[in-house]
Amino acid sequence: MDSQKAKSRIKDRLHAAVDENPDLQSAFLLVHSDSRDIHWNMAVGQTGDVEAKPEQPYYAASIGKTFTSTIIAMLAEAGELDFDDPIAEYLSASLMANLHTYDGTDYSDDIRIHHLLGHTSGLPHSLAEGGRMFFNSRLEESEEGKTMFDEMLENPDHQWEPEETIEWAKQNLESHFPPGEDCYYSEFGYNLLGLIIESVTGQPYHEALNEFLFDPLEMDHSYLPPFSEPAVESEFPTAPFLLEDKEIDVDAYRSLSGFYAGGNTVNTSEELFRFHRAVVEGDLISEETLAEMQQWNKLWQGIDYGYGIVRVRPLPFLKKYHSWGGLGASSAFMMYNPSIDVYLIGTFNQWSYMRKCMMFLFKTLRTLSKVEVSEGARVTPRP
Repeated sequence: MDSQKAKSRIKDRLHAAVDENPDLQSAFLLVHSDSRDIHWNMAVGQTGDVEAKPEQPYYAASIGKTFTSTIIAMLAEAGELDFDDPIAEYLSASLMANLHTYDGTDYSDDIRIHHLLGHTSGLPHSLAEGGRMFFNSRLEESEEGKTMFDEMLENPDHQWEPEETIEWAKQNLESHFPPGEDCYYSEFGYNLLGLIIESVTGQPYHEALNEFLFDPLEMDHSYLPPFSEPAVESEFPTAPFLLEDKEIDVDAYRSLSGFYAGGNTVNTSEELFRFHRAVVEGDLISEETLAEMQQWNKLWQGIDYGYGIVRVRPLPFLKKYHSWGGLGASSAFMMYNPSIDVYLIGTFNQWSYMRKCMMFLFKTLRTLSKVEVSEGARVTPRP
């Protein structure tokens, strides 16, 4: 297939997604392939009265977990910590107290850094399992019937400190299994990783983001609200994300601070691509460390989790369409497909759209797989 025909088909599909779905206001998609000589950055829809622009910043949600895990990996390579270290070496005794009790046994001191990275600690989550991305099986509610996310939405002006989120979990939720015995998504686990980063580096998590990632990769429009601001303010408004019909202004909702190191950054497609490519190509961490991070455990149907990265298998037995990277509950995605050699970066800015987002990505990969590799292109095998 001619690349321009593929581009037209993909953009038409992106337009149709927004035009035909009243729950969507905007959508962003960056497609990059070295082997096919492709770099397309697209945006459709509106932010208020402003037409969506490809350069516009948006909420990346849990893609931020990949930032956190990458910094942890960089610290491990520098000899500052080890994936197998007990987390108690880096966290206060008060925070560790009664952190993880299951079936009458306290497992707090058994939790290792790799358990937090891979969601195998058994710690609870800040909203119902999988949010509305996938089928829920655990409600993660307090005695008042509220998740921590419910609390965040009810009190948008409250700025959560990371330690406060852990204390909320200890007081209101229960652990689900001993460390290492299963895989269960936990936002609180990543907030603990953020505190470990602070303990090791001696600086706030948002400053570590800047020092290790945003500054060296020139991610000038990336930031962590409400803790930091972008190095360069965008000329375009940050696209809001939607909880079905509820519009969330990520800069106004200080309570989203509760997601902290679990994913609360604002980024652009180009800057997410720059980061993901640096991970894939070994500019941030070694090939050996990345391989260790790609120890997959089944998280949900068709989705596996490594250390801060996800693997999506739309057709589990057809490896050609397997991709890995980051996903966010706002239907944000940052994926690389090594078989087709293509990056897909973007978002639909809608909490309830993730399953359809997965289907969109699959159809996009099928279209791109039909585009011929450019003559003379040298494709370097990548993980």
